[in-house]
Amino acid sequence: MENLCFNILTFEPPQNDLTLYFSNIEDETLNRVYHTKVPDEVIERFEKQEHYYTSFDKEAPHSFPVTKLISPAYETRKNIDGEDRSYIVQNSAWSISILKRYFNAKIHEYFKNKEFLVKPNFIHDTEIWIPSQKFDSTGQFDLYDRYCIKVQFKTVTKQLELLVTFEGVSKVYKESVEVLQNLVSPTAYNWVIFENELYRFEELPDAGKRAYGQVFPVWNFRTRDALGETTGAPDKSNKYIKFKKGIDLFYAEHLDNKKFRAIIPITSNGFIRVPEIKIGKVRSNSNQLLFGNNKTGIVPMNGLKDYGPYGLSNTTKIHFFFIFHKRDQKITEKIDSFFQGKEKRFSGLYQFIRTTYHTEPNFSIRFKDLDNPWPEIYAQLTEKHFEPDIRYIAIYISPYSKNSADISRRRIYYQLKELLLKKGISSQVIDAEKAMNNANLHYSLPNIAIAILAKLKGIPWRLDNTLEKELVVGVGAFKNYDFDIKYIGSAFSFFNNGQFNRFECFRQDQTKELAGSIKRAVKEYASNNPDIKRLIIHFYKTMRRDELAPIEEGLRDLELEIPVFIVSINKTESSDIVAFDLNWKELMPLSGTFINIGFNKFLLFNNTRYNNGSYNFSEGFPFPIKLKIECTHRELAEDIKVVRELIDQVYQFSRLYWKSVRQQNLPVTIKYPEMVAEMLPHFDGNEIPEFGKDNLWFL
Repeated sequence: MENLCFNILTFEPPQNDLTLYFSNIEDETLNRVYHTKVPDEVIERFEKQEHYYTSFDKEAPHSFPVTKLISPAYETRKNIDGEDRSYIVQNSAWSISILKRYFNAKIHEYFKNKEFLVKPNFIHDTEIWIPSQKFDSTGQFDLYDRYCIKVQFKTVTKQLELLVTFEGVSKVYKESVEVLQNLVSPTAYNWVIFENELYRFEELPDAGKRAYGQVFPVWNFRTRDALGETTGAPDKSNKYIKFKKGIDLFYAEHLDNKKFRAIIPITSNGFIRVPEIKIGKVRSNSNQLLFGNNKTGIVPMNGLKDYGPYGLSNTTKIHFFFIFHKRDQKITEKIDSFFQGKEKRFSGLYQFIRTTYHTEPNFSIRFKDLDNPWPEIYAQLTEKHFEPDIRYIAIYISPYSKNSADISRRRIYYQLKELLLKKGISSQVIDAEKAMNNANLHYSLPNIAIAILAKLKGIPWRLDNTLEKELVVGVGAFKNYDFDIKYIGSAFSFFNNGQFNRFECFRQDQTKELAGSIKRAVKEYASNNPDIKRLIIHFYKTMRRDELAPIEEGLRDLELEIPVFIVSINKTESSDIVAFDLNWKELMPLSGTFINIGFNKFLLFNNTRYNNGSYNFSEGFPFPIKLKIECTHRELAEDIKVVRELIDQVYQFSRLYWKSVRQQNLPVTIKYPEMVAEMLPHFDGNEIPEFGKDNLWFL
């Protein structure tokens, strides 16, 4: 029997009605409320204006009091058939929006009075920073455990709810802005601490500006780069355990007491269980993959070793060459030896992906300048003759980590990718330092091999399902903080067996161009499949009406009366709803479990824990993804059978990630476009070279 619990507490309001005070005069000590959110009485009293201001339940000078119920009143009236029915009394209760802000303000005030650091914005939630018991080994930082409380109404229950999350640990420099000013640009700062208050640096009060010696920055990537700090390896330990331990401790020490319950009367006995009726499972064979000779399996590594790849590259004339610094001669020779199959623990490229491995003597590029290698690499590449009927694969042994603090060094990776694409060449990057110091390098080689096969348009594995008359388009996004630009698009189109077609990339505001791309993909598909049944769009967020409208218009232009399903797919971050399997000590629910968290909204657990037995911890502990399913034909979005099919499809598409033999929790319809959008701002003119529009060069 399932035994899952949410990170949610339920509560009842401490009283039946509530008096709040409003003003029409702007005051920085009051809270601004948009005119559509205030009750009718406020507009009648002050006349209509854009915003009004409230002190909530504290009476302020010249304020106007309004008293309403917290829960709406009902009255019995006869309907058109003369039957008695219960109806809500209009304007009898406060709006959900106002109530959320009111309770958030109360929570915010409670923790401020306890002298904890509290983020200043409580409209959506309250973030609390508590001095951490963890130790900073560098001695540079003070550490804070961050928690978040979000007020919700009837999300998974019929009550008011508190969503409690553990946001991780923040680092605050012990050295002040005054001390760091010669090394760190003011543009690098985001949050800072002054007199036990959190401020955005640009919103620091004058008192702070006069005392930069008492202003301490919160660590971020820009301060890291400015100070030349290295980034540690990502934490791959079990985030479910850390999260659950954090919120349990926070609840016990700060919420489960008389003072907090006086303002937020918690009714649940700790975090609520997930009702059995809300839990579903994908089909038992949804994780089945096809390998060579149509053999099936669920573990990519095993399937490749036992049966080989599903589809071989149709290219036979393939040459590999290396690009490397002279100091990395030995590691280059080591990689070459692995690819030939001369080393232990890896059988070679041919045996693993059935692709010939050949390098021409003296064809590789060896550069000497470590500090500024690009001119040397560029000159050698542009002078080199590449035969038009040979498919080249460049293996770049990078002397720099992709996490290098030096932006100019990170940029070489993108410059090389772009130049090679312009020459019709795919490339594979290997970190020299990691490879040299890695006694288990052979574990990485299968990932490199399948990425190379995919770049040669081979198919490492595919989904084991029947082709349907439908087209799946994925739209991902990436916010590039070096350029402060968000790119979307990379509108990949897939057949429902996961076969890749083509992609493009756009800026966030190019909704018409994105719609045009999708229209072209549908037109091309429909010309070969005139009985197309539906278009499915996997979108990286909830799609707005202005984003959907041009797509619908495009389908009308094609005279296609087909339903368009929008499946919004969000990565759940720490500040979101999750669930824990209390029957397993590692707490992560079984793969393929999904939970209904509202009308056509679901959590989908996408991992490789397929039973209650042993689990390979190296596979990681990914949080669930959040799905929201909508359709231009509303009745289809209410069809349980169709909804389950679409959840199954998202689950299956997460099994087609060809950069690693390990399972990913995000479907490639979102993940691949995101990877391209991350690279695009580094390319000249923000354009993908034509060669790169129909192959997986970015893996």
